[in-house]
Amino acid sequence: MKKTGIEAAITLILMAGIPVFIKFTVANPLTIGIFRLIVATLLIFLFFRPYKQRKLIRKSMLVPLISIGILFALHWLTYFWSIKLATASIGILGMSTYGIHLIFLGWGIRKEKPGPFDFIALGIAIFGTYFIVPEFSFSNQTTIGILLGIFSGFCFALLPILHQQHQEIPERIRIFSQFFFALVVFLFFIPWADWKLQSVDWWSLVYLAIPGTFIAHSLWVRVTTRLSTVISSLIFYLIVPMTMVISHFWLAEPMPIEKIIGAVLIVIGNILSFYGRLKKKRIIE
Repeated sequence: MKKTGIEAAITLILMAGIPVFIKFTVANPLTIGIFRLIVATLLIFLFFRPYKQRKLIRKSMLVPLISIGILFALHWLTYFWSIKLATASIGILGMSTYGIHLIFLGWGIRKEKPGPFDFIALGIAIFGTYFIVPEFSFSNQTTIGILLGIFSGFCFALLPILHQQHQEIPERIRIFSQFFFALVVFLFFIPWADWKLQSVDWWSLVYLAIPGTFIAHSLWVRVTTRLSTVISSLIFYLIVPMTMVISHFWLAEPMPIEKIIGAVLIVIGNILSFYGRLKKKRIIE
């Protein structure tokens, strides 16, 4: 458990900078995704050596492995566009609704009926979104950005559920497949990638590919597989204030009081939902 806690802390620090680097580089979302996935997939292949466990793969495992990769690709595509259209903070705030998605996905997939805390949390999070978005209009990039972020959070919430449901598949195979099949999806968009970048942009891509992808996401799969969704989600929410602070001082991103109030409400809503879930489990036990 101590080792998992250390891995969670490392993941937290590395992931907090990801939205900032995505916004900082002029590379478009397709370029970012393709570069990150090529590097990460290659490093996972070399260091994790999933091919050594290929004999353990059965045909019945292919559908969940491909599904994990496609979901990861959708999560990244919408997350990157969310940040580019709006800001690093808006992207991470939209994606942070992942916790509430996880609760209601549990209702549909695991038949775990939401409690009063869950519905109150959903209302608080929606109210928080009202403070962040100045005008709900599709001509408003902030609105589009947060909607894309929310969809990204939905895809991100499905990933730990799939990983936990298919723990019979070796962990190395699941991690490799998540990146490999996501790369296959991104390669369809390669004609729209832009590789005319300056050196500072390439260094940003290197950070996003190695510490931000190979290390952070590999550790996150391990953490979310071993810890309960309640604990892993609470850990994830620490990324939100860290990203907002970094983007404010590094990217000079405006931080009006409305945005701070909205961010606090969204995070409180998610934490309240998980508190209700935790309390319910203790009552049952």
